[in-house]
Amino acid sequence: SDTYEPGSPSKIFTVATGLEEGVLKGNESFECTGYLHVGDYDIKCTAWRRGGHGWLNLQESLMQSCNVAMMRIGAMIGRERFTKYQGIFGFGDKTGIDLPGEADTSGLVYSADNIGPTDLATNAFGQNYNCTMIQMAAALCSVINGGSYYEPHVVRQILNEQGSVVERKDPVLVRETVSQSTSDFLKEAMFQTVENGTGGAAKVAGYQVGGKTGTAEKFPRGNKKYLVSFIGFAPVDDPAVVIYVVVDEPNAEDQATSTYA
Repeated sequence: SDTYEPGSPSKIFTVATGLEEGVLKGNESFECTGYLHVGDYDIKCTAWRRGGHGWLNLQESLMQSCNVAMMRIGAMIGRERFTKYQGIFGFGDKTGIDLPGEADTSGLVYSADNIGPTDLATNAFGQNYNCTMIQMAAALCSVINGGSYYEPHVVRQILNEQGSVVERKDPVLVRETVSQSTSDFLKEAMFQTVENGTGGAAKVAGYQVGGKTGTAEKFPRGNKKYLVSFIGFAPVDDPAVVIYVVVDEPNAEDQATSTYA
C-alpha cells in the first residue's frame, strides 16, 4: 500500500528491456570508473566502490549492481522504449490485487514526454520513480516465469460451510512481458548474483536461489537514509516462490546495505 523508490531490483527490468528491444545481445561489456556525467551531474555508482567496478560484462553488471552500466544501457534504450517497457512491466499502473488500499503510482513515473537524460539515467538503476512492493513482485514473477504477467491475487478459492468450493479464482493472464531467452538470461544472472555477487547473504543450503539486492537512497539525498531490499526466488530452474523484503531505514550504525534484507 506504500510507494517508494525501489533501487537496484529495477536493474532487472532495464536489462530485460535492452534484451527485448535488441539493444543488448548479452555479450556487452561496460567500463565503470565510479561515476558517469549525465546532464549537469556526476552520478555516482555505489558509494562503497569509489574507484568503480572497472570492466564488467552484462551479467557481471547485475551481479555487482553497477549503476554506471545501467545508466549506459538506459541511454542506449532511449526514453521512448524505456518508458514503454516500464508500462509493460506494470509500473505506474495498479495491479488490481484483491486487497483494499493499493497505492496509485500513476503520477510517480515518467512519460516519454517528460523524462530528461538525468531522469532516464537514475530510473535505469531504480531511483527517481516510485513503485509498490506488489508491482515489483508481479513484474519479477513475469520475468522469471518466461514472460507471463498475471494479475496478483490473495484469494485462490471460496468455500461454503460444508467445505465445498463455491468460487474459484483462476489466474488472469494480463500480457506477455519478455521472451523465454530473456527470462533464461536473467534467471542465470540472478542466480550468479546470489552465488558470486552482491546477494550472497541470501544463499540457502540445498536450494538454488536467485535474486537481486537493492540499496536506495531516500529523498532528500545526502541524509544517509536508505531503503534496502532483496527480491529472490527458488528454485532457479523451476521457480515456485518469490520473496521480497524491504527494510525502511535499517537501524544500523554503518551504511545500510542490502545484507539486512
